[in-house]
Amino acid sequence: MRARSRSLTWHGQTFRFEYTPAPRDARTSLWAVSRRGEFIGMMACSTEVTTKDFDVRGLGWLDDLLGGGKPAR
Repeated sequence: MRARSRSLTWHGQTFRFEYTPAPRDARTSLWAVSRRGEFIGMMACSTEVTTKDFDVRGLGWLDDLLGGGKPAR
C-alpha cells in the first residue's frame, strides 16, 4: 500500500493509522494507531498489502485489541 496514513471507522469511532519507516528490505511495515490523538498500539502489516486488505486487517486488529466486537468506551 502506498499511502502513509489511513483512517478507519470501527464501531462509530475513527482510528488513524500512520506508517512508520522500516528498513528497505523489510517485508513487514509497522503502523502507529491512534484514536482522538491518543496512541493505542502498533499494527504490523505486509509491505505488499492492498488497500482493501489493509482495511480488513486493520478492522480485525481493532476488534481483537478492543474487546472482540464490543465498542470501546
